[in-house]
Amino acid sequence: MEYDVIVAGASFAGLAVAAQLRGKRVLVLDRQPIGEGQTSACGTLVSTLQALGLEASIIQVHDRLVVHTPGRTFTYPMPEPFCTFDYPKLCQLLWEQTDAEFVQLPATGLDGGRVLTPHGDYAGRVIVDASGWRAALGASLRPNLVRRNRLNFGLETTQVYQEEGLHFWYDPRGLLPMGITWCFPIERFSRIGVGSYRGETRLLPTLDRFARALGVERNGLHGGYFPYALRDPIVGDLFLVGDAAGQCLALTGEGIRPALFFGTHLGRLLRRALDGQISLDEARQSYRRLVLARKRGYDLLTWCQHILPHMPLPVVRGLLALVSQPAVLQRVLSRYIRAFALAPTALTALESQRGGS
Repeated sequence: MEYDVIVAGASFAGLAVAAQLRGKRVLVLDRQPIGEGQTSACGTLVSTLQALGLEASIIQVHDRLVVHTPGRTFTYPMPEPFCTFDYPKLCQLLWEQTDAEFVQLPATGLDGGRVLTPHGDYAGRVIVDASGWRAALGASLRPNLVRRNRLNFGLETTQVYQEEGLHFWYDPRGLLPMGITWCFPIERFSRIGVGSYRGETRLLPTLDRFARALGVERNGLHGGYFPYALRDPIVGDLFLVGDAAGQCLALTGEGIRPALFFGTHLGRLLRRALDGQISLDEARQSYRRLVLARKRGYDLLTWCQHILPHMPLPVVRGLLALVSQPAVLQRVLSRYIRAFALAPTALTALESQRGGS
């Protein structure tokens, strides 16, 4: 059987694509069961989850961002609330919006219009690589697609620790020379992590030291690489989305909102193509334009990530103080939030397709 769409990867981006394709023959492949394999702190805008009908996964809502530096802390009220959420529940809610078939196998490569796996091949009219930073399918077509010098790395633990707001620590002398640490509260617990801006993987001592500074010990561990520079979203006839397309943001490390944004819009474009409203080539061109329209913002954050560790700490504190001014804060955060706004268009599209299914 030939599928209309094969999606390699069953996390945020891949499930967002599949959720827009009810009524089509869709196959989702992943090495792990749906809802397993959390690697991130799982925080995003409340409005993003509301737009996709995923608000039941929210654990705690946060109305402020807190940035700690040696000697001074900056608190930024958010123009829109962020939240931390339950990863397995969000994935399950997204999966329930699909009528796709799931096969627990890793996609290992491509042979024309067939996706290769360790236990057989699957044919698809359209193929989407949402396999994460490794871009398993895209890298099989373009070996230099994944560049290790464009990857950050993070480790995280979850421990009993109650707090309000999303907290970041920037302490290049005391904690991490080129990176950042964070605490994302989830009611009685918090996700406590460290991230390296130069892809360093030996972060356990730093994580343990940071956790102890908060009065807790490491309890479990998850994490991994995440890209910080856009990759080509189209390789040959293949669509790439989420971390496979390098759509995680530099500096902030935010990848969930871009994955849901691009995944949702890519799914809508593919639906139009499968319905004969546009050609697949037009879908590819539209998707590429959608990504490239945000390239300037990606490049700016990449530049900031490279420059930040080389700035004297007093200069960093001065910039953070400048951003705390209400007019500046509103402008900076509003532009950051609007870049991946899903409501209300995604919700309208989702309700429309549900009604027609």
